Amino acid sequence: MELAFSVQHGQDDQLIFAQQLGADSVVVAVDTWEAATLKAARNRVERSQLKLGGLEALPLSGQDLAGFCQGLRHAGEAGIDLVSCDWRPLPATPPQPMGRGKALVAAVPAPAAAPTWEALEQFVAQAGPVAQAAGVRLACRAGAGMLREYQRLVKLVPALDLDLAELAGSGVGAEELIGAAGGKLALVHANNLRQQQQAFLDEGEISLPKVMRALVRAGFSGPLRASLPPGMVEDTDWGHKGRAFDLGYLRAILQVIERSGE
Repeated sequence: MELAFSVQHGQDDQLIFAQQLGADSVVVAVDTWEAATLKAARNRVERSQLKLGGLEALPLSGQDLAGFCQGLRHAGEAGIDLVSCDWRPLPATPPQPMGRGKALVAAVPAPAAAPTWEALEQFVAQAGPVAQAAGVRLACRAGAGMLREYQRLVKLVPALDLDLAELAGSGVGAEELIGAAGGKLALVHANNLRQQQQAFLDEGEISLPKVMRALVRAGFSGPLRASLPPGMVEDTDWGHKGRAFDLGYLRAILQVIERSGE
């Protein structure tokens, strides 16, 4: 698997930081799907001697489907072969100082309005062929409700962007879902929870070593990237300190797994 950073297009310091910490790839978030922007994003990543793992999950709530499909075509023209989209309409909540050492963490809100299977089916029916024609792999990130019916979800979507916090909320075991997803698992979003609030990767209810062992055994080769970390003392808005901790923690787990021969 690739240990990756989620970076923002136009923030070269984030690319340099990813390079310095030895990230295997980056997943880029963009503000616009214009062809020039996507080509520029790919060029900046390559000039930083990093691998572009794909485009970060784009929230689909309120998005124009025709515009999204055009964005898929632009991604293909730019040589970007993986795009993630987000099917979780979550309301924004302000961070609260409730974490370890009074780190700024966020409560995990309930979905504002759970998307329907019919809506996802219609989306895949329209956007799926466009992505395929553009040479782009389309990965969907779904909420806990849909993950509870993971067999239906895996059968429906072209590829899956797995959010570990949503998986924990679904009650489905990591090994069970990862095994069922097989080659459709394109990206993994690493995060952790403790009593329905954000936690550091090493302290929550999700066992990252257990999840990563399952990923290695399944032959997962895509990007594994952490979410925005808890706010730490004198850290940046992007979370340079927290992201350094996350990548180091994930790399240490992966090295132990590899050395144990699992």
